[in-house]
Amino acid sequence: MIRIATIINTHALKGECKLYLHTDDPAARFAPGTVFTLDDGQKLRLAKFRLQKGFGYACFDGIDTVEKAQALKKRVLELSEEELGDPGEGEYYYHQLAHSTVFNTEGEELGQVTDLLETGAQLVLRVTKGKSRFLVPFVDAFIEEVDVPGKRIVIREMDGLR
Repeated sequence: MIRIATIINTHALKGECKLYLHTDDPAARFAPGTVFTLDDGQKLRLAKFRLQKGFGYACFDGIDTVEKAQALKKRVLELSEEELGDPGEGEYYYHQLAHSTVFNTEGEELGQVTDLLETGAQLVLRVTKGKSRFLVPFVDAFIEEVDVPGKRIVIREMDGLR
């Protein structure tokens, strides 16, 4: 299951929930009728959704009071990988890149992706091997190959990268 959002608070009195989003495509993930799974297996069907100031606001079927919404606070909304669909050519979900082994073009193992950072301009991979860590921008200038099933990323290593 893939984390899509976390319910962080209630909003108003009719059961609307304020969400911290873990997705970069809320329009696709929060279509009315989408059924989310909570971290305990409970299902919630989305009735309506809106974005405001970087947060999501959602109403779910059967959650029609502030008390019912309050019971959902701190819960995580998840979708299965099958429900996410294919990200498209040259695009990847974060969970597909996390824990991948990174190699340079000469085949030397440089470490594992231990974190993915959003900088605003582009995604940055944090690569760790032992006590050594360095950052790699996830852009064409650095990324040579991504093998999702093999959990392998090949990069063009430039002077001063590590």
